[in-house]
Amino acid sequence: MSAAIALARGQLGRTSPNPAVGCVLVKDSQVIATGQTADGGRPHAERMALNQAGPSARGATAYVTLEPCAHHGKTPPCAEALVEAGVSHVVTACQDLDPRVAGKGITILRDADIIVESNIMTEMAAPLYEGFFNRIRTGRPLLYVSLSRLGFDGELPPIEEAGLDAFLDDSGGSGAARIRVSPDHALATWLLAEGHAKPL
Repeated sequence: MSAAIALARGQLGRTSPNPAVGCVLVKDSQVIATGQTADGGRPHAERMALNQAGPSARGATAYVTLEPCAHHGKTPPCAEALVEAGVSHVVTACQDLDPRVAGKGITILRDADIIVESNIMTEMAAPLYEGFFNRIRTGRPLLYVSLSRLGFDGELPPIEEAGLDAFLDDSGGSGAARIRVSPDHALATWLLAEGHAKPL
């Protein structure tokens, strides 16, 4: 699972409007394929790994950082793809809070007699999805005060407090989950003090 988490972490800030997910397929104690959500959010990590593995995916264990999707969007559900590929065991780190998925991906897998283990290494994976889950709950991305520019969907422009709500609503509406605030930004200290931003 740690390898899947590393794959997901490497895509933070590049997969909007979808979350960054990592997937590692293991068979006979050997890694046979890896995948991570592609730039722009598609293909999803599970599909990348399954395409790489081909027929070898049958009987494999999939380590996935986020519950496989269960809804039909621009692509069919990843949970169904895992079933069709013949994966025998799925290990997930975090449950997806998106109401289109939330437990439904796990149900699809279990209904196909796939062994599912959930909440494995959640404490390591959960920080990857704070912004995504916040956007699901509130419609807005999370703000992070950070020196680094890597791993973000955007940056807080030089606005005043009065313009913050509109910016967050617009950013969340466009799929952003993680917004960087420069430590030099005029609002940085206030955002941290009020709990509106997290230090990173």
